[in-house]
Order: sequence, then structure tokens, then C-alpha cells
Amino acid sequence: MRYISCVLIIMLILTGCASDLGKSAPVNKEAPATITLTPVDLFSGSAAKFKPFLGNMSGAFKLRYDGQRPKASLDIDLWKDGKKTASSGSIGDLFFSANKDEDDEVEIIISIDSDTSSDSSQKSVNKIKVSIYHDPGYTAMTFTTPWDSKLSARGLINYAEPQTFTTDAPIHVWGMQATSNNIIRTADFSPESLKRLEAALIFTLRFEDQ
Repeated sequence: MRYISCVLIIMLILTGCASDLGKSAPVNKEAPATITLTPVDLFSGSAAKFKPFLGNMSGAFKLRYDGQRPKASLDIDLWKDGKKTASSGSIGDLFFSANKDEDDEVEIIISIDSDTSSDSSQKSVNKIKVSIYHDPGYTAMTFTTPWDSKLSARGLINYAEPQTFTTDAPIHVWGMQATSNNIIRTADFSPESLKRLEAALIFTLRFEDQ
């Protein structure tokens, strides 16, 4: 009987250990935040029907944070000759949620349309449309920024694979480059690549201290 009792006690201990191993570790909401960017194929499958409405200069990506909720803003900056020259708008506190359960992921959809004036001035503007989808619903907004009509060749700058960042420094997340010579070179967000840009609209995540 003593032998059987010992065996039963050992089995109970092992069962308890296995049960603990099967549980996922609790999320530490006080840990320093990290941001994961996941590209989204905006026009995959049946969604291709929306491309005529959004245009070629469109894109989407998801942002998820792990750890403490960061106070993140999405800045839209105008770059010329490899340098930031002006701000074209900003969206504050991307991860804000009115729900008691914080929403740790948002999906951002961006579309840029160029509109040239019909008068003799031939002035041009970019209309930037941004939609932010989160658990309760979505928020849509529009920004307008002056644009040189000579910058007729345009191309996207984005990530092809998921990326994870810390919040120690600003993060470039999406962009549109343009040239006046009808030549578009492949570009990314490395400092060397950004220095070669003739003109661009760059979307950047910036973080405030908690």
C-alpha cells in the first residue's frame, strides 16, 4: 500500500508540472514596448475590385505592440534631396482604445492621389487618405500637401516582410518616392537609400516618453 501511495503522489506531482508547462506565460504589460509591423496585401483576392478607387499609390500594414502601451504618433513628412523639409500632418496616439481591454493591434491603410490645378498655375497637391482600423471600428482622415507637378514618376517604399522594432527611436514604416526625370530606383528605409531620394512622402512612427 505504501508503494502504491508513493506512485500516486509522484503521478499527481508530474501531472501538475505538465499542466503548468502547457499554460502560456502571462503578458507583461509593464515591459518596454516592441512594435511588430506586418505588411498587408491590400488587393488580394476579391479585394482587387477596390484598386481603381484607391489607386496604385496605396498600401496597408498592421502594427502590434507587446509590453507597455506606447504613445505612438504617425507623422507624414515631406522629404527633398534626401532630407526632411516639412511636415504634412500627424495622427496621434495610434493605440488609444476606449475599451477597458486595450487594443494592441491596428491596421493602417494609406492612399495618395495627385491632383493638378486646371488653371495656368499648374499647381499640384497630394491628397493623402489614411484609415486606421482597430477593434471598436475605424477612423478615416484626409491630409492635403503641396506638390511639384514635375514630380510625375512615383513609386512606393514599403516592407515586404514582417519587422520588429524597439521604441527607442522613430521608425519609418511606409512611403512614396517621386522623381522629375521619369526614373524610379528601388528604395528602402536605410539612411543610404533615403539620401538618394529626390522627393518623397515618408510615414514615420514617433514615440513619446511614458
